[in-house]
Amino acid sequence: MSIHSIRIPLFAALLLAGTAWQAHAHGVAGARVFISTLQFDDPAVADEATLPTASWTRQPASDSAGPSTQLDVSASFSKRITDRFGVSVALGHSWLATGGDKRRNGWQNIELGAKYQAYVNPEHEFMVSVGVNREFARTGTLAIGADTVSTTAPSISFGKGFGDLPIGDLRPLALTGQFGMAVSERGFKRFDDGTDNGGHENRWIGGLSLQYSLAYLQSQVKDYGLPTWLNNLTPLVEVAWSSPARGPSTQPMQLLIAPGVAYSGDWYQVTAEVLIPANHATGRNLGVIAEFHVFFDDIFPKSLGTPVANWFR
Repeated sequence: MSIHSIRIPLFAALLLAGTAWQAHAHGVAGARVFISTLQFDDPAVADEATLPTASWTRQPASDSAGPSTQLDVSASFSKRITDRFGVSVALGHSWLATGGDKRRNGWQNIELGAKYQAYVNPEHEFMVSVGVNREFARTGTLAIGADTVSTTAPSISFGKGFGDLPIGDLRPLALTGQFGMAVSERGFKRFDDGTDNGGHENRWIGGLSLQYSLAYLQSQVKDYGLPTWLNNLTPLVEVAWSSPARGPSTQPMQLLIAPGVAYSGDWYQVTAEVLIPANHATGRNLGVIAEFHVFFDDIFPKSLGTPVANWFR
C-alpha cells in the first residue's frame, strides 16, 4: 500500500458509541467544520464524492530504470447508510512514463471502505470515527504496479478544534488525524536463497493535518472584513507516513509533507497541495496533488444527500 492510499476510513473504538454524540455532515462539531484532507480520510461520515483527485510525481533515474513521471487520477464516492454509518468506493487510473522504457497506463485496484462516527462533542469541537478499508488485489493493472496481494486496514480518525482554548487569533486552528495498520492477506517472507514469497509486511499507517480556517476566524473570533473569496480559504499542512510493523520488510518508513490550501464553496471544496518527500524512501522530487470535492447533502438535500435509512420512512 503506497503512502498516497492512506484513505482508511473498525470497530476498535465502539465502546465510545454509548456516550453522548451528535452526527453531522461535512465534519461539523459545534462551530467547527473539519475540511476534507487529501493524504488520509477526514473523521466525518458524509454523503460526498471526489471528482476527481489528480496527482503528479517525478522520480530521478536509478540503477535499474531511467527517470520517471506518474500521473494518478482517481474518484471516490461515500454514502451514509444511517446517520452514524457510511460506506465508500474508490477507483483510479495511472499513467507511468519511464526513460528508456515504453509508457504504461492502467487501472488501480478497487478499494471499499466503511466508517462509523462514534463520538462528537460540539462544545469542545471534537469528533472520533472508526473504520476499515479493503484494497482488492488484481482488480487493477499489474503493469502500473497494482498490488497482487489484498490489504485490509482498520483505523481510527479524529478531529479537534482549538476554539475552546484561550489563544486569541489561533482559535481557528484545528488538528485532524488518522492512525491504523495495513494488514496483508499474505505476509512477506524471505527465503535463504534471497527470493521471497511476493507478500507484503503489515505496516503502520497514519497522517496528521493542521488547518487554519479563515471562516472560523471571521465568524467566531473577530471579523476583519476579509473579502468573501479569502474568507472561504483554509490553509493547511498534512503529514502522512507508513512504516513496517515488523521485519523483514520490503520498504522502510515513508514520510511525506504536503502544505496547501482549500477553498470551500456552498456545495464543494477545491484543494491543492505540494508533495514534499521527507526522506529518501519516499522520493527525491516535489509533486503536486489537487482535488474537487462535492457534498451531496447540499446539492440533493432530500434524496442522495440523506442517509439510505431515511429513504424508507
